Parts: sequence; C-alpha cells; structure tokens
Amino acid sequence: MRISKLGVLVLCLTAFTQSGAFPQQERRPESARTAAAIPYAIGERLVYVVKWDPPWYFFFLPNMEAGEVELQLAGETEHEGNKAWKILFKAHSSGTLLKLAGTKIDDEFSIITDPETLCTSAVSKKIREGKRKRQIDVEYHREAGQLRFREMDESIAPPKLKKDDVKNNIPSCVQDPFSAIYFLRRSELGPRHEQTFVIGHDDRIKEIRTHVEKQETIETPAGKFPAWSVNTAALMGGLFKEGGQFKIWLSADQRKIPLQFEVKVSLGKVVGKLKSLPD
Repeated sequence: MRISKLGVLVLCLTAFTQSGAFPQQERRPESARTAAAIPYAIGERLVYVVKWDPPWYFFFLPNMEAGEVELQLAGETEHEGNKAWKILFKAHSSGTLLKLAGTKIDDEFSIITDPETLCTSAVSKKIREGKRKRQIDVEYHREAGQLRFREMDESIAPPKLKKDDVKNNIPSCVQDPFSAIYFLRRSELGPRHEQTFVIGHDDRIKEIRTHVEKQETIETPAGKFPAWSVNTAALMGGLFKEGGQFKIWLSADQRKIPLQFEVKVSLGKVVGKLKSLPD
C-alpha cells in the first residue's frame, strides 16, 4: 500500500480535478467584492487533524491518525508591481499511519494570488515525502496566455532539472485549489448552488464544477456547527493517489469557514476536521 502526498487539501481542498474538456471560452472572474463582504481576513489560519478510515475489507484496522494540514492567508505582498496575497499550505504526517506507511511527509506550498479575482500568479512547492524531494515552481503569465512549469529533483546532489516547460493558450484567470476555496467562500451558498472553476495543478488545467448538496450539522474538535456540504469530483494530492471524490463542509454563516473535508478513495477515505476556530 503506497501512501502519497498529505496535501492539495483541502482542503486539500488541493482540491479540485476531474476529467473533462478544456474550456474553449475564457472564464470571466466574478466582480471584486468590497472588503466588508469578504468573510476572512489576512492572517486567518486553519489547522486540521487528518485521519484515515480504511475500507471494510481492512476490518482488522481501526481508523487512525494520519497527520495535520494547515492553510493560512499569510499576508499581503507584491507581484510584478501589483498588490497580491500570499497563501501558505503545509502538510505533515504523524501518528499510526506514519508508522504503518513508513514514509514521512513534510510538504509546504506557497501561492501568490490576486486579492480581487483570486486568479493565481505563482505557485512554489517544496515536497518532502520520504526519499522523494522536489521543488516545483509554476508561473502564470496572464497577458501572454502562458504557463511555465519547472521541477527540480533535490534528492540528489547537485539537484537535477526534471522538467522545464512552457504551455501556451492558457486562460487569463486560472486558480489553484486553495485560491478557489477562498473564492468559493465569497459566494452566496444555498441548496443546489453550483459554481465552475478553472483550476491549475502543476502543468495541468481543468474546468471543475462544484455544487452544494445540503445543510447539515457536523462535529469537529472546534465544536458542532451547521454547515453547507459542497461536493466536487476529485482531489489533487493528499494522503492518497489523486482521483478520489472530494467533499468539503463550509460553516452556514457569513464566514463560511471550511470545517471539514472528506476524500473517498480506493483505499477507504480520508477525513480532515478543523482543530479550532480562527480568530
């Protein structure tokens, strides 16, 4: 049993990919919201405890601690002369699953995004998963309609360039999975609400649709809350191979805090629950 990345959450919401045609028409981002309407603030930090629930045929294994993931709207910065936001995502393995899998995970992603449209400008990934050590950098050049992808293997000395590629005809607004989560939180959620995203993951771009299923009460270490359950098609990254069904619960209030996420995969499911409410 191979356990891959612990993150591209959430929240992994990492989270949105599905098979489908590349959109032929450019996606127009939603109009900018006023600061008062944005349900989160710079500095918001969300930490989740992650557990693995084995499939029924592993009846001899209980659900077990897998690790912890953190998503933070870290601060304001500047990118190519324009105001930008910096998002940080971290994933660390721990507990019983770490002992079982024997692979330590310590990943960190840094994302630069536009504060109004949440279109992604750059992504930098430091991946440490057992012997696998990678540095991945993605740059979106919106005006030129280009994406540059660069991957270095840092498990050897000196580091080796694995890939350096440029893709053309890229939509002017592409969002990474985490920027998409912040964008979703700006929406007016309700029953049967649907939303389409153009999501970039490394050098791939897909059109993803999410939909609100229902409102229900969920319980996390942070407390018990009414929440909207939002379903998508697949998750990118995580404690599992990509391709599982991804679901996220957002608090049914103005803040729309991501309270919980769940990924169904071939080997059971992975569940992340918010440890405490952000300030």
